[in-house]
Amino acid sequence: AVVGQERLARLDVVIAGDDVSRKKPHPEIYNVAAQRLGLSSADCVVVEDSIVGLRAAKAANMRCVITYTPETQAEDFYAEGADAKLLDFSSGVEVGALFSPEGAVLPELLPGVRDPRP
Repeated sequence: AVVGQERLARLDVVIAGDDVSRKKPHPEIYNVAAQRLGLSSADCVVVEDSIVGLRAAKAANMRCVITYTPETQAEDFYAEGADAKLLDFSSGVEVGALFSPEGAVLPELLPGVRDPRP
């Protein structure tokens, strides 16, 4: 599996580029994921690591958190519409920083954890 058997067992759906006919930045991959999960785009948060993926998430009308790499750190993800960006989730980010207890996407994602906006 793309994500390894242990992680795969914890996911509700896995969709790879081969599962869709149009590649990012087209939003098809995210629209298919939402459909398979029975969610609206407003109920989704995408975690991405690239500008192309961010553009696909925003084209799907979904919120997007960027986890950048040292090589992409200087890219202006916020100017492209990222809702939050951080190096990785090792700081102890939990689902409560993205969703309310009722499951709604929070209006502000990762406050106090994400990198500041320029």
